[in-house]
Amino acid sequence: MRCLVVVVLFVAGSWAATGASTSCALSEQFFARHNASADDSQEPGSICGGNCCGRGRELRLRSSLRRSAEARVFADIRPLAELLLSTRRTQQQHLMALSHQSQNKTSVLFAQVYRGHASEAHGPLSALYDDIRALLNSPDYDSTGEALSSPPPRNLVDSAKRFFRDIFPVAYHKVLALEGKQFTRDYEGCLKVAYESVQPFGDVPQKLGDSLSKSLEVARALLQVLAVGAGALAASERVLASAGEECSAKLLRVAGCLHCRGYAVRPCRNYCLNVARGCIGSLVAELDAPWAGYVEGVERLARPDADNALRELEAKVSEAILHALENQVILENKVRQECGPPTTIDVPELNVPRPTPGAMRRDPLRTPPSDAELLLFAANLAEKKKLFASLADKVCDETDFAHDGNEVCWNGDSIGEYTKPLVASASLSDQKYNPEVTGGKPDIRVAALGDKLRQVRQLLVSHAWGGNVPMAEAFMQGDEAGDEGSGSGGRSYPDDDAGYDSEGSGDEGSGIPDIKSAKTYPGVDDKTYHGGLPPKTDSAATAQPLFSVMLMMLLYSVGSCLT
Repeated sequence: MRCLVVVVLFVAGSWAATGASTSCALSEQFFARHNASADDSQEPGSICGGNCCGRGRELRLRSSLRRSAEARVFADIRPLAELLLSTRRTQQQHLMALSHQSQNKTSVLFAQVYRGHASEAHGPLSALYDDIRALLNSPDYDSTGEALSSPPPRNLVDSAKRFFRDIFPVAYHKVLALEGKQFTRDYEGCLKVAYESVQPFGDVPQKLGDSLSKSLEVARALLQVLAVGAGALAASERVLASAGEECSAKLLRVAGCLHCRGYAVRPCRNYCLNVARGCIGSLVAELDAPWAGYVEGVERLARPDADNALRELEAKVSEAILHALENQVILENKVRQECGPPTTIDVPELNVPRPTPGAMRRDPLRTPPSDAELLLFAANLAEKKKLFASLADKVCDETDFAHDGNEVCWNGDSIGEYTKPLVASASLSDQKYNPEVTGGKPDIRVAALGDKLRQVRQLLVSHAWGGNVPMAEAFMQGDEAGDEGSGSGGRSYPDDDAGYDSEGSGDEGSGIPDIKSAKTYPGVDDKTYHGGLPPKTDSAATAQPLFSVMLMMLLYSVGSCLT
């Protein structure tokens, strides 16, 4: 009886040492989910081995798991790119609609003030708003942003000056109250030439031009950089999709090989994180800091100043007209000095119908308020400030790719505990410490995208501070210094004086072993560990020696029973 108990205990212990059942039936659901139900196990796979996968099934799993990992990563990138583009479309449509409503409202003002001569102001008014819309109607710049730093298509300071110069004859006609007469063509030409010296509208045209120019150029910059940001995200997708076959093999080993061996557990989380950060995250991790700076700049510029400028335009025109009327005597004297007394011709009294009450109303411009939309957009964008720092980790949130912990899970070799160190982040500088993936190399495409995002950020910051270069530079330097966005995920390294030399030799993740303190522990992948205390052993690696010990104990016990 005692011998039977020993045998039962041995069998139970053996199952615990291996950690899982090896029935292929347990993996069939996984295979079906990844379209790898059909098998050709006659030819074993080259990566996983195991009795549940042949070469064909392994290849199908490899392709499917690669697509699953990409889909999880793209699920964070694509909605963000669409958010940028949809916000751009919404804001552009909003401002364009606002410009048309503002033009109509100003036309109503002219119809009220100038009545029969209002049509003479329609041409200059249309030209001004055409210039405004030309500036807002910027094309969809892609991630190259070739025209990002190009000057705006219209100088609105000049546009405002030209508009007031061209309507001056109409305004002066109203000042003189010349009913049934109109200026000769030569006198109108003289009034336009004399505009600069006469300054009939005071400083209103200059203020209006400055306000329009500043506000609408900021709006134009925001529209441009939203498109550039979306283009950069699309380009980062292409970089991620170009990961090499080595990455596909690593992902297969993480999430597929355990099923090929018939295990009914999931991969260890830290094992998944090391692979994901090394072969996926490291491809774009160097975009972390530039992207964080881009988000910071967009947040600071996402203000509806252009709304106010367009909404106030009619009021500014009204203010200019009022200035001319209030300063009639001074204005007449200046004009007579420049052009002499007015020369006119008689015209028949125009029976201009008065505007209907509905047409004369100058209600507030009715467009969807953009303030709340922009605030919501900025809040959503801020949540993705560390997008590239945490992008690869999302793969390990998927059921197929990781267990919640690091015990009794698939560690890449067998079922047990994953004891290898977790790499601090996906940054290239941290990949030299990655136990699962060899360090990557900088990608010229990523470097170009990073430079473009920095350029965008510089443009945004310069607009946000209205040309205050010292303040903008102080912000940029301070933000770079405290961003933790270097792609390192906040990892900090001790100084050389603290025992960390320039070659990376130190107590943490050293690349050079400490010979004096090195101790070798059998059964742990035959690797050398450092320090005075033995490391935590990988139960998967020690499964074989443990089995041998248990077998010896069994034989000894059976022998004792027989004697």
